[in-house]
Amino acid sequence: MRGEILSYDIVSGEGLISGDDLMRYRFSRADVGGAQQPLPGLRVDFMPIDDRAAQIIPLPVQERGLPASSFAPAEAPLGMWAYFVRCIRQKYFDGEGRARRLEYWSFILFAWLTMMAACLPFFFAVGLDTDSDLAVLTLLPPVLWMVFLIIPGIALASRRLHDVGLSGWLYLITFVPYVGGLFMLVVGCIPSQPHPNAYGPAPLLTQTETRS
Repeated sequence: MRGEILSYDIVSGEGLISGDDLMRYRFSRADVGGAQQPLPGLRVDFMPIDDRAAQIIPLPVQERGLPASSFAPAEAPLGMWAYFVRCIRQKYFDGEGRARRLEYWSFILFAWLTMMAACLPFFFAVGLDTDSDLAVLTLLPPVLWMVFLIIPGIALASRRLHDVGLSGWLYLITFVPYVGGLFMLVVGCIPSQPHPNAYGPAPLLTQTETRS
């Protein structure tokens, strides 16, 4: 019989399959053949035994019409600072794939904090009532830093849109006054699609954020 994985708990190794017969079957990681992770949304072939599924075999990705990269193993979760560093070092121009909520908000948080830190010399110069030329000169680092963050910020926004199943081109909505900012705020709060989509595998689920 064929069906689709509804859920899978990484910790317990137990999951649930929705069969094409409209019945649900429990399974364990040991029942799944191969090294492929039993991600939610994955189509499988299995042997029903009462209310359990055995001899589970992941079906070719062509059946779901998704690229093979959609069923690659999910990445390990990172800390907030690590996500920020990765965005500006490893994924500076990378708008492909998906970005979970934690990665998106980590970038925004540290982009804001580092911008404030870069502005401190300007605040001190103004507070000390120094000459205007020096005050203007101290604005150069934060301006350059802001320009530096534009490209990885756009790439990350594209990946965040992918994570909820939307095209990265929808980022152009942000150029619409008022509406654009609200749109990305909503997108940034939407949970990840818990199954592979056309842009990549589902992000790894954690205990504290079941759908990040």
